[in-house]
Amino acid sequence: MATYADIEVRPGKRLETERWDGPTYQDVLDTDDRFQHTSSIVREHRVVDLGTEPVSAKRYTDPAFFAKEVEHVFLKTWQYACREEEIPETGDTYLFDLVQRPLLVVRQRDGSVRAFENICLHRGRKLVDHGGCRTNFWCPYHGFTWNIDGSFEPGPVAWDFPSIEPEKFGLKEVQVARWGGFVFVNYDPHCAPFEDVAAPLPRHMDYWMIDDVYKAAHVGKVLNANWKVVQEAFLENHHVGVTHPQVSPYTPDANAQYDILSDHVTRAVSYHGIPGLLYDGPPLSPAEILDLAMKNGNKAGKPAGLEFGPEMTERHFLAMTGRKNLSERTGRDLSNRCDADFTDGFSHDLFPNFHIWGSLATKISYRFRPVGLDHEKCLMEVFLYKLAPLNEAPPPPAELRMLEPDEPWSVATDVLGYLSGVYDQDESNIPFVQEGLRALGEGPVHFGRYSEIRCRNLHRMIDRYIAQGEVPASVAAG
Repeated sequence: MATYADIEVRPGKRLETERWDGPTYQDVLDTDDRFQHTSSIVREHRVVDLGTEPVSAKRYTDPAFFAKEVEHVFLKTWQYACREEEIPETGDTYLFDLVQRPLLVVRQRDGSVRAFENICLHRGRKLVDHGGCRTNFWCPYHGFTWNIDGSFEPGPVAWDFPSIEPEKFGLKEVQVARWGGFVFVNYDPHCAPFEDVAAPLPRHMDYWMIDDVYKAAHVGKVLNANWKVVQEAFLENHHVGVTHPQVSPYTPDANAQYDILSDHVTRAVSYHGIPGLLYDGPPLSPAEILDLAMKNGNKAGKPAGLEFGPEMTERHFLAMTGRKNLSERTGRDLSNRCDADFTDGFSHDLFPNFHIWGSLATKISYRFRPVGLDHEKCLMEVFLYKLAPLNEAPPPPAELRMLEPDEPWSVATDVLGYLSGVYDQDESNIPFVQEGLRALGEGPVHFGRYSEIRCRNLHRMIDRYIAQGEVPASVAAG
């Protein structure tokens, strides 16, 4: 029986910033290749050196800095709004709100999707209070009406508004992009195309069959912390050894693989079978690792009646288990997929606040939004996407289940499974981080050069967007 201690370490494949002793993810994949060839997307590894400079704690607590993020980041970037299956029919409308800029996301008669600001242009009332299927948008204050394509429909009192030119009085439209069943919006009329910004995320997630998933769970909770504090807890594995000790014997922490795939897309690979650097217990046998993985929850699922052969690794056994379970549930032939597709989590983030995990198993996704204009409150949402059965209509998309402030994530174990306990562990840190940052004032916050590079990239990109936004128009025009 092979263990992690048997994995050959190949120093020539190690990047300069990967300075720990012991195997890397690429070494683990070399062992996987004995059983099934690893795909190029799984193998991809790209890190740049973003330095070691700390950032100021003020970035998390200063309302003035948050105001800059609102103006130059949130209102200038692609934001995940909803899923296509949540607005399947003509007139179906989804309400999306970001930093007090509410939107109507609407299915059009030609099947396209458009998005408009959810504001009555007469006296400023929020035009629509709840989603659903609509033939028009009618303001409940004075009855001003717009069609689902945003065009204005003059009413019986049009004679009293000579300043209104009906053909110019349409709802303000924002940019829309559609990919993999996701609908993204961008408030900036001059934004770069989604395809340019999001690459290589679509290519990666297409490999993991994103077009064939359905939304199986959607749970949200408001946390008392800045949106970056909450998000950063999900940008690195460094915390795993202390915050999630139950998985530390077979899950890396600072020795996970971290990738800067582009300015806007980063990735962490949380893989099975290697202990974290913070794990100080005895090495475990494959049988002990499998026993822990089955007790704690894992991507492969429940035991599938397979036998653990003498030449197997626990990774290969879990992959066989996951392949069998998923094939039987979906009716899909997954025999040619590599082991990592069933055992490992590939946590991608799209700047500034959308996360989705690559895997053939249940895909985890997160969205982190400020609550209104409160810089110390964040709405964290968890989405689970499952591969749909072949040639069958998928179940309807799960509706948002909001947790109360005093409710633990574990009350949603029925839909989140073992992850609910993981999120309770994560939340145990978050409000205390915010408290500490307040006390730090303008003091430094330090990120690891490698293990927390995704956090560093988040701040690098925030600074870039703010700097670009603050350039005077005359200078930008040259």
